[in-house]
Amino acid sequence: MRAGSTSRLLAAAALAGLGTMAIELSAVRLIAPWFGTSQAVWTSAIGAVLIALCVGYLVGGRWAHSEDPEKKLSVCLWGAAAWAAILPSFAPWVAAGLVPEGASLEQIASALPLTSLSCSLALFFPPAALLATAGPLVVELVVRSSGCPAGSAGGRVLACSTIGSLLGTFGTTYYAIPALGLQGTLWATAGLISLGAAASSSFGAQHRAAVLLLGAFVGGSSGPEANAEGVIAIGESPYQQVRVTELGDGWRALEVNEQRGSFQSLWSPEPGLLGPGYYYDYFALPPAWSQARGEWRVLVLGLGAGTAWRVLSGTLPADSILHATGVELDPLVTEMSREHLGLDPSSETRRVLSGWDARVALGPLGDGGERWDQLIVDVYANQVEIPPHTATVEFFTEARRCLAGGGWLQVNVGAGASDDPLVLAVGATMAEVFDSETLALEVPFSRNVILCQRHEAQLLSPDDPAFSTLDGGLQALARRAVLSGTWAFIGPKDGPLLTDRYAPLEALQRDSLSRLGGDR
Repeated sequence: MRAGSTSRLLAAAALAGLGTMAIELSAVRLIAPWFGTSQAVWTSAIGAVLIALCVGYLVGGRWAHSEDPEKKLSVCLWGAAAWAAILPSFAPWVAAGLVPEGASLEQIASALPLTSLSCSLALFFPPAALLATAGPLVVELVVRSSGCPAGSAGGRVLACSTIGSLLGTFGTTYYAIPALGLQGTLWATAGLISLGAAASSSFGAQHRAAVLLLGAFVGGSSGPEANAEGVIAIGESPYQQVRVTELGDGWRALEVNEQRGSFQSLWSPEPGLLGPGYYYDYFALPPAWSQARGEWRVLVLGLGAGTAWRVLSGTLPADSILHATGVELDPLVTEMSREHLGLDPSSETRRVLSGWDARVALGPLGDGGERWDQLIVDVYANQVEIPPHTATVEFFTEARRCLAGGGWLQVNVGAGASDDPLVLAVGATMAEVFDSETLALEVPFSRNVILCQRHEAQLLSPDDPAFSTLDGGLQALARRAVLSGTWAFIGPKDGPLLTDRYAPLEALQRDSLSRLGGDR
């Protein structure tokens, strides 16, 4: 072997490291429409890759002492590139097979650890294991090529592989997925791994593998999402896949990492109440109870497409003006909502803080001196996953600081009843911060509970006649909210206190879903 081949081998090691991280970071995004992006799913994906790396290192070390380690390196890299290329078209079939059509959220949640791990192993073990063989094989080849000690060769290979991994980590998240989408990212990854394969060997096996890789690219050229019925727009951000779909009767939905007909936000042709079963309507009650006149200032954390804004703007009294501020983590959600879902652009009465985390935004908003009459917390990932840092004592303390005297705090919790363990935990934490009981309103025909608190003012109880003495559609809405068994008060001792140091939201959410499935 020529001495000049050492640099090519180190480049191959770097590209193998890049490919490993690109595939790992794409893994959860690829299966998110079926399994979500919870910590359990990330654990399954990372665990599958770690198992693959362990196996790959052992196999690579064994092959390093064979007669043709160079040929084996080339074939492994070509195989990993081919697998990365077909992942976008292959993954949906595997994931859908493990999550049967019609499965409920409760059924999916109960089987999530096993199904997500099985899916991750089936999809990501092969390419990660193939890429892992590159490390020991390249070390052996560098030793043979340069005659340097094994320790020195190992250090150089590890350094190059780590540099490649860093490029793969930051490049995938901040450039490739937003610019190329998930499929384009995996194709680009396959191309880069192919360069490593070409650099690693001059054997003829790589030419036969190249033909297979070309076939994989052609086979992966279209996936189930390509012509999805009713999809108006689709895009990939650093956080998630975002789609806008047509629902019929002119209604549209914003879907985030979803494949099952659920949605993140709704848009109807006319602003105002959406009707029974939609929790957004409950956000219209506080200004009616407060007999809002003049300016009504609302802050929405988790703005989405601005559904809460549209409900409020269509239900406020004619002599009231809505001044609305919205915080949305994903700029792509804001962009697509403005283009397809009628999200009001920033103006004197509308302001969108795009690219901000809800918890992070509360600090400067509170420091700015502005106070709101209503603060709505509707922060979710994949419909059921509340970020733990947005449900703690520290978070609600910041939220209270942003409220005007008499201002309302409303939190949407995905749960089936007011005695749900997740509802009790969040409600009790709110009660601790506000030093008064939290009102829990179950939304009929949905799996949502709206938790209400008020700053420096008394909450209106549903058994008070004034609760439903409202006008028009709001009266019908309030009367649904006072139905027997659909509301409760939650005290600070009724659930565990959630703090930044202790907030087991995922465990509580699993309990919540199991209750909905009948495991009480």
